[in-house]
Amino acid sequence: MRTTWLLLCLPAPALATPWLRTEGVATTPQGAVAYREVHWQHGPADGAERWVVYQCADGQPFARKHLPATPQHQARGYVLEDRRSGQTAEVRATDGKVWIVWKEDAHAPQREHELSLAPEAVIDTGFDAAVRRHWTALLRGERVSLPFLVPGRQRFYPLLVRRSGPVLWQGLAAQSIEVSLDTWYGGVAPHLALVYADADRRLLEFRGTSNLRDGRGDYPEVIVRFQAAPSERPASQWQEDWERPLVGRCPGVAG
Repeated sequence: MRTTWLLLCLPAPALATPWLRTEGVATTPQGAVAYREVHWQHGPADGAERWVVYQCADGQPFARKHLPATPQHQARGYVLEDRRSGQTAEVRATDGKVWIVWKEDAHAPQREHELSLAPEAVIDTGFDAAVRRHWTALLRGERVSLPFLVPGRQRFYPLLVRRSGPVLWQGLAAQSIEVSLDTWYGGVAPHLALVYADADRRLLEFRGTSNLRDGRGDYPEVIVRFQAAPSERPASQWQEDWERPLVGRCPGVAG
């Protein structure tokens, strides 16, 4: 009902804005499907309102994330609910501050913290906007250092982003991007390997540690591939996706 009410309250120009859907498939290093990500975006802009539904391999949703529209493309607030692990999060970035409410799992206490919003700060999917913003510098071979929020630790960590070279990804001209901690202990931290398309600078592939806990309570290593570009869909399909009840366990997964 809440989603239906939202649709009725949207002004005519907002209803005319296309609803874009993208799906990513996360697999383990061994090739098994770990989960699916269904991304919805209300318009093509980096700061447009977004919704993400995380699904088990069989399509049942177990988590969802809402990212309100924002002029701060890199520092995006969000609300996350993961029924499988019991993890919840709310991050708000406004007036130069970041407010974090974090619950690691169903049995953990809720923690709240406030931080100053650092210049060039990156939060969650705002990383994609940061890559596009610094695209020219990255292609010149420059290394870009950005403060990235890790809400579970309630602090920013300096990330070093650099281009490792051009690649051909499933027939598409693309760029390989590497991300690591920009600190003296960065060598012991897991690296992220990303691939972005040359044509529209959209994320094609992510290799690294998932930001979702699996059925065992671990943060697994995954490869997430977004094979198809965003496609326009009717608002009714977004509504149907978003209103599906979450499950607390994925079939065939321990935990």
